[in-house]
Amino acid sequence: MLFKHEHNNGLELLLFEDVAGNGGRIRKIISVGCGINALLMILKLTVGYYGHSDALMADGYHSLNDFAADLIMLLFIGISFRKADKRYSFGYGKFETFSTFLISLFLLFVAFHITHEAIDSIQEYASGAVLPQPDVWTVVVIVISMIAKEGLFRYYRWGSRKTGTTVMLTNAWHHRSDAMASVATLIGVSFSHFLGESWRILDPIASLILVVFIVVAAIKMLWPAFTELMDHSCDRVITEKAEKIVSGVKGVEKILSFKSRKNGHYFIFHFTIAVDPSLTVAGAGKISGEIEKNLRMEMGQNVMIGVTTVPFYG
Repeated sequence: MLFKHEHNNGLELLLFEDVAGNGGRIRKIISVGCGINALLMILKLTVGYYGHSDALMADGYHSLNDFAADLIMLLFIGISFRKADKRYSFGYGKFETFSTFLISLFLLFVAFHITHEAIDSIQEYASGAVLPQPDVWTVVVIVISMIAKEGLFRYYRWGSRKTGTTVMLTNAWHHRSDAMASVATLIGVSFSHFLGESWRILDPIASLILVVFIVVAAIKMLWPAFTELMDHSCDRVITEKAEKIVSGVKGVEKILSFKSRKNGHYFIFHFTIAVDPSLTVAGAGKISGEIEKNLRMEMGQNVMIGVTTVPFYG
């Protein structure tokens, strides 16, 4: 790894490194997560339904979302690592961004569904109905889920650091938020099971707490994906480092303009630089080549660079 910028909250990691050959590794990591989420989904929905737990059912729908999200990632990450061609001259990296955008929208849909189910249960309780007692196995399943989700968080975070794929880090923190949300689910289901009828309202309330985690995770994924799809400029730390590298190249009199954007796992830079007007075309081309070499040396191979040279007259 040649350059790294990580925010304190761990929600954004920008890595510049050679990503060649990482497609297979990414698919392998996501396939493991997909399989575990499929098992958790089946386990939660089955035990939640027969064990009379709204909270566990909500967690099951959450795992259904995770399973679907992993399938989306498997599809689009595979596409995003294709080489540039005539149809997509800048490569297929935006498919990775689009997959994150789809995951975020799906999360919001699941949150709406869970909220609707929880409110129905609370209204029944308020009207005098006795909510069913969750089975003891619902508690066991939640504990298993928490352990599995924490394991997936660590596994995906490791995978993100190895491959430099930000969507994997986003999903890693999503798994961590799942484990944290399960604490509320565990409290709600445990109290509902062990403390009698009057405490069973905590089960649907735990579902609503879970919704908060889902919505927060969705928004944290949705906004960066949206801005990238709209070709928002790269992070300030990245652009400042790139400008410093270019300014240090011999023969660069001035940077006239600098445009940047992110394309999945690639960062695209375009510089317009002023050079000595007495330079030949070959001389200006040599400076452009030096800029590309220095940027890739300092910032990794997943950088696409365009350089335009113009005469500098002061």
